[in-house]
Amino acid sequence: MKRAISLLVICWLSLSSAYPPVSTDLDWVERQLSEMTIDQKIGQLIMVRASTKGKKGERASILNQIRKYHIGGLCFFQGDPRRQVDYINEFQAASKVPLLVSIDGEWGLGMRYPEHTMSFPRQLTLGAIQDNSLIYEMGLEVARQMRRTGIHVNFAPVVDVNNNPRNPVINDRSFGEDKYNVAAKSYAYMKGMQDGGLIACAKHFPGHGDTDVDSHYGLPTITHSRERLTSVEMMPFKSLVDEGIASIMVAHLHLPALDDREHRPATLSRPIVTDILRGEIGFDGLIFTDAMEMKGVADHFPNGVSDAEAILAGNDVILLPNDIDKTVTTIKAYIASGSLTEARLDESVRRVLRAKQQVGLTQSRHPIQKTDLLSAINDNPAEALRSRLIEAAITVVRDDDNLLPTPITGGQRYAILSIGSDQATSFGKRCKDYVPGATILHVDDDISGTERETLLRQLSQHDHVIVSVHAGSRYNSKNYGLTASMLDLLTALQAKKPYRLVLFGNPYALKFLDDISTVIVAYEKGDLAQDLAAQAIFGASDIRGKLPISASGRAVYGQGKIVAQNGTLGYALPERVGMSSSRLEKIDSIMQYMQSQKAAPGGQVLVAKDGKIVWYKSYGYHTYRKNKKVDNHDIYDVASVTKVAATTVSLMKLYEEGRLSLTAPLRQYLPETDTCDKKNIRIEAMLAHHARLPGWIPFYKRTISEGKHPKPLPTHYATTLQSQFTIPVADDLFMRTDYVDTIWSRIYGCELRDKSGYKYSDLGFYLADNLIRRIDGRPVAEYANQEIYSVLGLESTGYKPLQWYDRDKIVPSERDNYFRQQTILGHVHDMGAAMLGGVGGHAGLFSNAQDLAVIMQMVLNGGKYGGHEIFGNATVKRFTQRYHASTRRGIGWDMKELNRSNRENMCAEASADTYGHLGFTGTAVFVDPQHDLVYVFLSNRTYPSMKGNKLGRLNIRPKVQSAIYNAIVDSQRPKV
Repeated sequence: MKRAISLLVICWLSLSSAYPPVSTDLDWVERQLSEMTIDQKIGQLIMVRASTKGKKGERASILNQIRKYHIGGLCFFQGDPRRQVDYINEFQAASKVPLLVSIDGEWGLGMRYPEHTMSFPRQLTLGAIQDNSLIYEMGLEVARQMRRTGIHVNFAPVVDVNNNPRNPVINDRSFGEDKYNVAAKSYAYMKGMQDGGLIACAKHFPGHGDTDVDSHYGLPTITHSRERLTSVEMMPFKSLVDEGIASIMVAHLHLPALDDREHRPATLSRPIVTDILRGEIGFDGLIFTDAMEMKGVADHFPNGVSDAEAILAGNDVILLPNDIDKTVTTIKAYIASGSLTEARLDESVRRVLRAKQQVGLTQSRHPIQKTDLLSAINDNPAEALRSRLIEAAITVVRDDDNLLPTPITGGQRYAILSIGSDQATSFGKRCKDYVPGATILHVDDDISGTERETLLRQLSQHDHVIVSVHAGSRYNSKNYGLTASMLDLLTALQAKKPYRLVLFGNPYALKFLDDISTVIVAYEKGDLAQDLAAQAIFGASDIRGKLPISASGRAVYGQGKIVAQNGTLGYALPERVGMSSSRLEKIDSIMQYMQSQKAAPGGQVLVAKDGKIVWYKSYGYHTYRKNKKVDNHDIYDVASVTKVAATTVSLMKLYEEGRLSLTAPLRQYLPETDTCDKKNIRIEAMLAHHARLPGWIPFYKRTISEGKHPKPLPTHYATTLQSQFTIPVADDLFMRTDYVDTIWSRIYGCELRDKSGYKYSDLGFYLADNLIRRIDGRPVAEYANQEIYSVLGLESTGYKPLQWYDRDKIVPSERDNYFRQQTILGHVHDMGAAMLGGVGGHAGLFSNAQDLAVIMQMVLNGGKYGGHEIFGNATVKRFTQRYHASTRRGIGWDMKELNRSNRENMCAEASADTYGHLGFTGTAVFVDPQHDLVYVFLSNRTYPSMKGNKLGRLNIRPKVQSAIYNAIVDSQRPKV
């Protein structure tokens, strides 16, 4: 007991109470009591069932009970919360004394209104969480939602210690088998609800955990000694009483050690309710019976008698009596006979009235507002909290082969198998976001021998296998949904190769999975749990859960390997990272405006904060003909974003390896510059655009005819691949091979500017590509692909995409009527890069927003991503700090312009440390380390023509970026 209390104090000492002010007008209680008749007093102790399914006559029946029996409260069940509000408003108006409204919502409103409201995790899932403050937050949120719908009492938390795996009624409704864990988490949940203005109710006293009988259908008997019951079952209840729990529910249990009368449930036992709960434990709050319609009491006591005996035992509220008329008649008979005194009746009435006073029912009863009710309940902050809870519970039961987190590496073969589902699962879909080339399989829970052999053959051919089991039952009697054929397949697969198994279901099912070497349990079965488990398996979040129960010798209480996240991007609602979804929606209107003004036919926008992708949407079409919508998997010519996403990151890796000196002169790596004025250009000055190089050279103009409609000269181009024409610049257009030498000759021979200082230049990055070739022997396309993109598992990024990507998924760049005389699709838009065969240090890269976000997140992570280290943090800092003579440029990276007299290159809200790059085709990538923020914008603003640049004149990219910063808000929800 002392250990439990100390744990609670340590966990919660820092939490300040936010309980709403309560009226201290004690006269109200006494005044109400003094004006009541015996019938009215008895009515205050009755709480009846209310359903909002719209059953004919039910509404009138409840109104009749209010008027005839003066009932004190309602308990709502299935239906619609909007209709519930209507009912409450009507019933409160009809009742002389305000009604106390309750619900049995252990995992929130979704327990009763699953079609209309969200469900938080069940308590066994919460039992795996190591940060109890999350459960406190859940309690606050449950209180907010319930109070918004007119509820005052929630029959939660379940405080039973579930130490019987065969328990058919408590099971996953309990926090688990350890009394200290149950006490601490029950306190967290209770504290949150009561700080949010809701009356919490600990149940089912004195403890319903160790039984294999459901008291809904019979009377369970627990034969433990009084010492055992006190030290284990009752211990969490005692802790909550000490910490101020407002109400307790008594169970229909027979406990001979506490009351040996035959068939006498605790609910009707004065030794248990009055002597132990009131006397020994010292509880003076509201005591509810469990539902009196349940067989555990109804089979052994007549209607009315059971209710009178419950009041005699010391309960305050009779919950869901079978026959109210008999309830009232029998209690009055007990009073008349002297078995029950009016003074005893008054004690309970006072407690009921004090509870009503506590929740503000002494004030004028304004109708509950129904406007926007569902949106107010099911909002994104609540959904974000739900995701945090589910994520925090995920448990690695064991990982004998160290398979977690799953590495994402190009060239590896991945297979995802979902068992127990007849269709593609959310788990498999999210896995495919990390490994797009994965083989996705699913099979239901009845697996034939032929299916098993086919699956084993398929799976054994893959490097990484992930299997998810979607168990169909939570009950021991049904083996928790695991069939013999499922277990046969899992065992046979383990014999062939190690794999990762994820269980979506009751953790007690782990007793069947002892032979599997890597097992993760995610507890919940829904789409969100599947999504979050997939993310965790690939390293997007820490895995810190601990088993709340023991299932077998290889799965015991407290077991759980901590697996740290490895920098992989996750997916989350904006509210998970302190952003507002509604504010981010301004991006939609900006992108729609972009299309309406024909600044670009479409695009992609991605926002990642704190390592989570919170916004990734595609807009518009490939072209203004609107034949093909933009999809997240479509790729764009990213133009000068190539400078950072290919060339600079490649140079950073070479620098990290000691193969490149930024302070060295160009001639050290390119000896051909020894005969020109480029030889002494320092590498860092060239990459920072401080090398006095001209901006660009229009190489193509010397290779086309003159006039208004220039065409490629036949001396320089052929329409078929020939021995002397091998450089593809567009579809069916090949440049003369030796003209590449002319391009380099012009670069080396161009005059340097007289004026020093900053001048943006493509030529420095032409030279940077040559630099990479000389140092490593591979051009930037090969080097970046093999050393970076493949390592990171990127499948939509690279040069010359027609060689490796579906043509229909490539967005066209321009209808070229000045050089190549065709629509440019899959060939680089930049003319110079095209004339070099599609590969340049300054342009030529194709990608989508997600792959670019991975590259940028890798840099933001200090050169690490997905368990891979591309380069170190010191290298990142060296390249992303401003060049000493610049107000804007880092080494290769564009940064925020600090000189306000110069044109801004990003939104005003971006921090001074922001780095990234813009692209001529209408692209942008930026990282803001101060806000842990990644922003990617892709468009083909050059389609149909690169002239005009409406995208730039309308500041579309900075406006979208500004909307992102304006969406960063205080993530704390106002207190209820």
